[in-house]
Amino acid sequence: MGYVSNLDTKLLRLSGSDYFTLRDACQGVHVFGGIGSGKTSGSGKALASAYLRAGMGGLVMAAKPEEVDLWLRYARENGRSNSVLLFGDRGGAFNFLTYELARQGPDGIGSVVECLMRILEAARLSKGEGRTGDSFWEDTTRQLLRNTIPVLYAATGAVRIPDIIRFVSSAPISVEQLQSQEWQATSFMFQALLANRNQPVIPMHEAEFEKTSNYWRYEFAQLDPKTRGNIAISLSTALDRFNRGRLHRAFCTDTTLVPELTFHGAIIIMDMSALTWNEDGVIGQMLFKYMWQRAVLARNALEPRHRDRPVFLWNDEAQYTVNSFDADFLSTCRSSRACSVYLTQSLPTYYARMGGPQPQHQADMLLANFVTKIFHNNADPTTNRWASDTIGRSMQRRFNESSGHSSGTSTGMNAGESGSWGSNSSVGGSSDRRGGGGASWSSGSNSGGGDNWGRNRGRNSGTSQSFGYSEAMDVEIEPAVFARDLVTGGSANRGRVTGLWLSAGRRFHDSNRNYLHVSFQQ
Repeated sequence: MGYVSNLDTKLLRLSGSDYFTLRDACQGVHVFGGIGSGKTSGSGKALASAYLRAGMGGLVMAAKPEEVDLWLRYARENGRSNSVLLFGDRGGAFNFLTYELARQGPDGIGSVVECLMRILEAARLSKGEGRTGDSFWEDTTRQLLRNTIPVLYAATGAVRIPDIIRFVSSAPISVEQLQSQEWQATSFMFQALLANRNQPVIPMHEAEFEKTSNYWRYEFAQLDPKTRGNIAISLSTALDRFNRGRLHRAFCTDTTLVPELTFHGAIIIMDMSALTWNEDGVIGQMLFKYMWQRAVLARNALEPRHRDRPVFLWNDEAQYTVNSFDADFLSTCRSSRACSVYLTQSLPTYYARMGGPQPQHQADMLLANFVTKIFHNNADPTTNRWASDTIGRSMQRRFNESSGHSSGTSTGMNAGESGSWGSNSSVGGSSDRRGGGGASWSSGSNSGGGDNWGRNRGRNSGTSQSFGYSEAMDVEIEPAVFARDLVTGGSANRGRVTGLWLSAGRRFHDSNRNYLHVSFQQ
């Protein structure tokens, strides 16, 4: 099947004038959404179909058993059924040790060591222990493997997990035991060292052999017995899963598929669900994902025909298989045309899985590598606050308005009275014409009074109104929007799912922002 390779190819239409391109896909996509939010059936389905139509090869992780059948349906609907390869319950096998040694030869011993270290990390993560945060145990285990694998490869020409376990289990526990003929006769380690010295299949350099011998003689044998025992038991316990059963069949027998097949359009689906294979499924998927990621990062050293087709990594319920190498891969995979899509419910799922003293920092480092982030309906406040902060702040205009009404009545009454009284009198004499005397008098009085009264009544009322606005730096999208306003599909919403599509460094035409309200049909 043909494929797209131009980075400006439009893969998905987001709005009337906005598109998701191959360039955007190569920069990584992360989808958040709560249970039943429609993240898988909404944006997940749209992206998966777009990648399949573009002719990409890819690796699909499967946390749930129905994920395998879902991708088989996607492949059928988009004309890619012939590209599917199942790895796990229904077929496929990949001997990772033989593969790595065939790819790099004796110089690839260090790569084999790192593959085995990923198994140990996956074993811890599958039990929910997260990263230990104590580099001592990782360093000592890595040192032990570096002094085991070269001896086995030189003595037998191969590296097998049962041989690693036997070699470490038969290591000397003291300097005196090294001289014991009984130990020498029964120790698989001693026999491998002797074969390496006398009749190697692939000879080691003399200096390398001396360094290895000195490690077992002067370092491992003289470790504290408890420390030495813990290292050996931790290693053998984790690797013993590959000694028998389904992990042995999938990873320690023949090889029927390799990661490089995806460079030519194959879609490898991990048919070992974490919910059915349990810890084995987590460990198996993390191991193959690591091998695929390393092959993708190395593909730029191949001929153009092996590195031109885009490939994708699909990781729904990503918290099951996320590990410490993911951030390193995501930060450099763009140049390899690798398009990663991770889907999970919330930030706390990553915190719980990663563990360690600072799980938030590890999660932040991982998520910083996804340029595109899609947010669906979510009830988790931590994730919603983080989404709001990630979209960012801007100057927001806040309007305010106030109004009021007042009324009152008044009544009153007044009354009063007044009055005045008085009298006057006078006596006098006078004479007549004849010279006689005479007399006259007068008297009088006056009085008065008055009163007054009155009543008054009044009523008053009034209204007032004012409005204005203020500007402040605040979030563009409130956290409550992610829990309240996004549609979750289903019959109640006629199969419609909505979300906020954020692309860092981009301004969408329809929103004039770095985010866009998008809608998908289930």
